[in-house]
Amino acid sequence: MNAVDVVLQDELERLMDRLSAGVPVGSLEATTVGNPTLRMRLDDMEVSLASARAALLEDYGRWRRALDDLENIWALTAWAGAPSASEQAAEYAAPRAA
Repeated sequence: MNAVDVVLQDELERLMDRLSAGVPVGSLEATTVGNPTLRMRLDDMEVSLASARAALLEDYGRWRRALDDLENIWALTAWAGAPSASEQAAEYAAPRAA
């Protein structure tokens, strides 16, 4: 489970705690019978929430890959721009000779 998944799971658990404390037992069944439009809206919102969660996790995956790519490019930059051993020796030798 990645960091974003942990946050999303914590938020979902807090929502479930609030719902269990405030929604009477049997409300879903009563809504299904008494107000099918509201039940349909509830189902749609649950699908929307699941889709938003999937999109966040996918975007976070892209974010992590972009971070890795940036780190790799910086490593290549450092490697390509690093002075050779003989250049380093010359750099350190010059100040000591003075």
